[in-house]
Amino acid sequence: MKDTQFDAHKALIIPVTQDSKIFIQDRHGHKKPDWGYFGGSIEEGESPVQAVIRETKEELSIDIQESDLINLGTSVTDWDGYKIIRYLFLYPTDQKEFDVKEGRGGLWLTFEEATDRMDDADRFKEVSERIRVALKK
Repeated sequence: MKDTQFDAHKALIIPVTQDSKIFIQDRHGHKKPDWGYFGGSIEEGESPVQAVIRETKEELSIDIQESDLINLGTSVTDWDGYKIIRYLFLYPTDQKEFDVKEGRGGLWLTFEEATDRMDDADRFKEVSERIRVALKK
């Protein structure tokens, strides 16, 4: 059962390489914000992990397993009174290309480059710190 204090529940995947490049979605002309993570809404009866696995197949055309992911926890955003809880999953990978099915594609960027593109509501600085900590383990 979903937590009713939130208007939306999202499960998001964050592909990152060993040399700290992050793959983010170019959403220009598709949806706001213009740059973001891959993933989407958690459907009724789905767990966040099930949702991110389904969304990854739909948006990036890859099959992943729960063991491929590192749980980065949640992030809550409030977009003009619309509260969103986002379940974040790190996907360490050496894969250089993805078959992106939504938006205008994606870009591999350094954390600094991604910080310049991501909307503040995505709390990218906080998320990038979680990624750095997770990769050191």
